[in-house]
This record gives sequence, C-alpha cells and structure tokens, in this order.
Amino acid sequence: MDAAGYFYLALLVLVLIPVVILPWEGHTPPDWLYIVLAACGLTGAMLLGGLPALALSCAAGLGCLVLAGGAVTLLRMRTRLRILTGGQIKLLSAGSTWLGVNGALAMVVVALFTLFVIAAFQRAGAVRRRPDASAIVAMAIVSVAMQQHLPGL
Repeated sequence: MDAAGYFYLALLVLVLIPVVILPWEGHTPPDWLYIVLAACGLTGAMLLGGLPALALSCAAGLGCLVLAGGAVTLLRMRTRLRILTGGQIKLLSAGSTWLGVNGALAMVVVALFTLFVIAAFQRAGAVRRRPDASAIVAMAIVSVAMQQHLPGL
C-alpha cells in the first residue's frame, strides 16, 4: 500500500473531528460539514479507484441515506422510539461515501450493534446517559476505514 491510504485516513479523521466535537459543545453540526465529508469521500474514491469507485461510493452514500432514513422512520412510526437524529443519518450516509458498499454495510452493522447494546444497558438501568450516537457512528466509520486502508488489520 502506498502513502495515499494513510493520507486518506488522516483526512477522514480531520473532517470527522468537528462533526463529533460540536455536539459536545452544545451545537449541532451544520449541513455543510456533512457535504464536505461526503465530497472528500467521493474525491478520495475517484483518486484511489477511478470512476467505478466513484459510482460505488455514490451508491453507498445514497443507499445508506435511504435505508437508514426509512428504517428510522418506520421505527419511529411503530414504536415512537427515536434511535437516530437527522444529523446522525446524514453522518452515516456521508461516511458511507468513504467506505464503499461493503464498508458501508460493515459500518452500519458496527454502529447499530453498539447502539443496541448500549440501549439494552440503558433499559437495564446500568447506563443513565443517552449514548452519543454521532461519536459511535464516527468511530464505526474510522474503524472500518482503518481496516480497509491499513495493512494487517
């Protein structure tokens, strides 16, 4: 692997930092941060894999947006539970552009598994605070991206 993968990961972390830190400071991340995250992911896909990778990254981002939005909407209509917010759904779909289709599926599985485990602990009374889903999603994005771009993982 050449150095491009390392720079790709470093850029991913730099772009994710404001999305994760702003909610801790009481602010909601603006939509342009999600656009920058998605645009950098699409640019990286184009530079590292050409047009086929760009098309797959677009499909991953749009597919994740549709699937996550639809699933959250159905869950909200049937159970009145609010698992993810709109910003977290946008973060999932923007992160998917960095990971491609297979990576996006892995990221969604990791993020949802973690959220459901924390929700089970919350229900049992072991955890009082609501989990920071944005940080969980960001960690899932970075974890899958590291597995894709670092040798030996």
